Amino acid sequence: MILAAATLAVLVPASPVHAAKTTGDLMITHVRPNAAGADVKNSKQVNLNGEYFVIKNVTKKTVNVGGYIPDITTNTYGRALPSYKLPAGATAYVHTGTGKHHKDAKGKHHIYRGYARHVLPNDGKAKSPNLRLKTPGSKDNNAAAGTISSCSWKVAADGKSYTC
Repeated sequence: MILAAATLAVLVPASPVHAAKTTGDLMITHVRPNAAGADVKNSKQVNLNGEYFVIKNVTKKTVNVGGYIPDITTNTYGRALPSYKLPAGATAYVHTGTGKHHKDAKGKHHIYRGYARHVLPNDGKAKSPNLRLKTPGSKDNNAAAGTISSCSWKVAADGKSYTC
């Protein structure tokens, strides 16, 4: 009986440290707020696409992510996600910089926000949550209205991804 309880305790942790959740079709699952290496070299922003967050389609249907609002709670950038059809159950890396939206050879989807500078805070101590995903039509105003998923982090290590 004791051995069975000990085995169960190892297999089923009491509670997850971070549990991603959503009240909508999409969910933020991971974030890399601090791209590997320097953000600026020779007065030019670099490695913008090394900064990203990951969303998952939690439905059984394709969802167009266009119009969903990533609300970074330390600022207001007001840029909705571009149109991209994310298949049922699929995840997409939402990169800060520019590129062509696509599915790569490993089956990973990539969406680009088109910013010319880093936008996710490296020091996430200021707000909680640090990032909200809001329904289309919601305002990028640092308020909770329209939020379907969120993610928080503290000081972000260089090039490290965090589970939401």
